Amino acid sequence: MMNQYETYPLRKIILLSIVILSIVSPMLRVSPAFAQVTPANFDEVDNYISSKMKELGIPGAALVIIQGDQIVHQKGFGVADASGRPVTPQTPFFTGSTGKSFTALAIMQLVEAGKIQLDAPVQTYLPWFRVADIKASEVITVRQLLNMTSGIPKSIGQEQLAIVDLSDLAIENNVRALAKIELIAPPGEQFEYSNANYVTLGMIIQAVTGQSYETYIKEHIFQPLDMQNSFASKTEAQQDGLAAGYQKWFGIPVASPDLPFSRGSLPAGQLILSAEDFGHYLIAQLNKGIYQGVSLLSPAGIAEMHQPPVATSYAMGWEVQHFQNVQVLAHDGAVPGYTTVMFLVPEKNMAIAMVMNTYSPMLGFRISRLPGNVLRMLLGQVPIQLNEILFRQIVYVLVMLIPLLHFLAVVMTVRRVRSWRSGAPLSSQAQISRDVAMPLIWNAAIAYVLLVTLPKAFEVDISTMILLQPDVSWVAVASGVFAMVWGLLRTGIVIAVMSKSRFRLSWKLPNF
Repeated sequence: MMNQYETYPLRKIILLSIVILSIVSPMLRVSPAFAQVTPANFDEVDNYISSKMKELGIPGAALVIIQGDQIVHQKGFGVADASGRPVTPQTPFFTGSTGKSFTALAIMQLVEAGKIQLDAPVQTYLPWFRVADIKASEVITVRQLLNMTSGIPKSIGQEQLAIVDLSDLAIENNVRALAKIELIAPPGEQFEYSNANYVTLGMIIQAVTGQSYETYIKEHIFQPLDMQNSFASKTEAQQDGLAAGYQKWFGIPVASPDLPFSRGSLPAGQLILSAEDFGHYLIAQLNKGIYQGVSLLSPAGIAEMHQPPVATSYAMGWEVQHFQNVQVLAHDGAVPGYTTVMFLVPEKNMAIAMVMNTYSPMLGFRISRLPGNVLRMLLGQVPIQLNEILFRQIVYVLVMLIPLLHFLAVVMTVRRVRSWRSGAPLSSQAQISRDVAMPLIWNAAIAYVLLVTLPKAFEVDISTMILLQPDVSWVAVASGVFAMVWGLLRTGIVIAVMSKSRFRLSWKLPNF
């Protein structure tokens, strides 16, 4: 039995141990949400993705999950093309606007190399750079391009997606096209997401390095990160098994392997990556610019890339978002036939990316939000209900109904004309004017809405609209053209029949 002198040191040791543990244990504790990232969770995530792919009509996808500086899970789902070739983590996909962060990383590398200053005017590096406002052209800075605060409108960047220019001047041609573009706001005053900002940054990279954008990205990002299935050329990617893009035709995914490649938009979102390679890139972004001992950028440079200006949530190719109380750096990407989303969660020391080979701007909102639910599951949160945007659904349905309305209008016109020919009395002068004028005005209005208003509402031109959503776009174009032709043809027929009926002249109307 111990006496009080023997127990006193023991009490001190126990008390000291408790104090030390109370200090150290918070440092060693893994947050509950992050601690749940286990193989069991991966199985649950994989099953969730598989079920949602069937529900949403996603042909193929690939997922990569990062913990610390390691890929802890990667998996391919579904098919890469119409042959049924399975998707693997090494299958290349177009990754859309997630590529903007690659351009931003390249710019920051050149900043640290002393070749670019963030707050220098663009004209320092591209003396010929212009927008419509000459004075504004002189003050737009590199930083404003990175943060999307240059004032360049979204529409021009969207429209350039449909330009198929594979020449070595493709990027320069797109930047020179900005000379006629009116800014939506003075430089530095307003956020406006536009691909044109990052296309211009790509041109700056070419100007200060003397290399093509493709060559710089390969040598300074792809190769140091051991990204063996990543490309800046569609031709090269096809030789490595590029997943075919699928476009939605009336809700059915249709393989479209020959979708155009817009080289001029490459710095804004035409890079091609595999999920595995995406993991290498996210490891560097998550670990202060370092991948397997190789540093792409200083910790300060990475931090600056991730920090948005005061008035917006958009940093440099990354957007700050919140999943409940967890801050996340994110970016999604979409080009015809492909959807991609990537997330960095610094406070949980994790990251994920998901690539999919389908895209539908009108009815694809659920697809683009699917990776967010994967992240919620990994964070221990409940996945949210995936819903489409109601306005886009309404527009889609209304456009699809217009051919039916045209058919009914033609049937009614034929019946009325036949009744007049058979001797039915003509209406009053006011009714006659209404029979002629109102349908003409109605058809003109339909044509204007479908061919002018609809593209403007989505900030694209007709060719880009067809490229992004071919089914409803072709219906809109065909219906708009028909409305113009039918409006004029109907007016001529009705006036002719009315005139002849008044003089009781009989003539045979062609069968419609």
